[in-house]
Amino acid sequence: MDRSSKNTIATHSGISGSSFAFTVSSPKLWSPSLANLYDMVVTVDRDTVYSYTGFRTISRGVVNGIERPLLNGDFLFQFGTLDQGFWPDGIYVLPNREAMVYDLQTLKNLGFNMLRKHIKVETALYYQACDEMGLMVVQDMPSLRPLQTETLSNCTVETILPNDAQQAEFQRQLKLLVTQQRPFPSIVTWVIYNEGWGQRLNYYPEFGLTDLVRQLDPTRLIDSTTGWYDYGAGDFSGNHHYANPQCGSPFYSIPSSPYDPSRIGIQGEFGGIGNNVSIDHLWNVQEAIVTINQTYELDTTLDAWNYRSHRLLGEILDQVKMYACSGGIWTQTTDVEGEVNGLLTYDRRVLRPNVSQWQSDIQALYNAGAARTNASTPVLSSF
Repeated sequence: MDRSSKNTIATHSGISGSSFAFTVSSPKLWSPSLANLYDMVVTVDRDTVYSYTGFRTISRGVVNGIERPLLNGDFLFQFGTLDQGFWPDGIYVLPNREAMVYDLQTLKNLGFNMLRKHIKVETALYYQACDEMGLMVVQDMPSLRPLQTETLSNCTVETILPNDAQQAEFQRQLKLLVTQQRPFPSIVTWVIYNEGWGQRLNYYPEFGLTDLVRQLDPTRLIDSTTGWYDYGAGDFSGNHHYANPQCGSPFYSIPSSPYDPSRIGIQGEFGGIGNNVSIDHLWNVQEAIVTINQTYELDTTLDAWNYRSHRLLGEILDQVKMYACSGGIWTQTTDVEGEVNGLLTYDRRVLRPNVSQWQSDIQALYNAGAARTNASTPVLSSF
């Protein structure tokens, strides 16, 4: 049923326990600008289940010689935040739905069309809110472990890698993530590994895991190794670079890899500039406070923070205009304990961005992406 008109647009009967397909004629497509959704009613005997869906395609193709992500067949520059989902009164547990929606609505109001849900899986209400608001979601697989090393008896240092049982459990839970979350239309990309955390570097498991995710869900793109240790798996070629972006460009910094033009160029993380507010808005725990000076850059005033943000957004704008940058992820939505680089403070009381400036800068990214598109270019591959 069309939510706006309340008209029934399609019906179908099938046999329980068996899959079936049917056609919906000329549906309104889902996008960040028009988050069209349709209500569904499934009746089996005396039981009735209510749900919803959205119609949209996520694919990749060459547009004016550059590999691009495509939404409903067209290139749309994707710009979002790293969204860790931490809360001072519940850590990983949000206080209520209204608080969750406030974060998402703040991003939408600033002009973001996407977010990266960083190494956390949220409740169904979260993805439902993204579906209804029109926020694309890049969904991380929670990392198996951070990068750690140990010193052996011969004084050599080696990276601690997952053993076979840990790797098997990681794969099992990756399958659960994809099968559980794939009904939500807002999810457009799966991320398997973040910055090498838990990534076995001795036999490149990301290739097999990418194939597994593709089999489970051929309708979305896959960022197999965001950050670094990228050996060519998946749909994206990106790096993480604080504070300055290096997006689809002919320059990069180790440990990231050079841009691979056979895949989509994206800035997986950048920004990260901080502003230390009063103790009233910080996570008032000494262990967190002493880590504040590890922030990539600290700006002493909000005016300085907005100036630096404007400069960095201008840098990625240049890379959209000049090179092959197709998307970016700003770090981050909110402060997280000792990290004071959020658009919002940890208590959500202070919004750092100059709203009109950020809206203008973000819109400029979308305009630059649109200026480089060509709707007549054929899609080379679709997922």
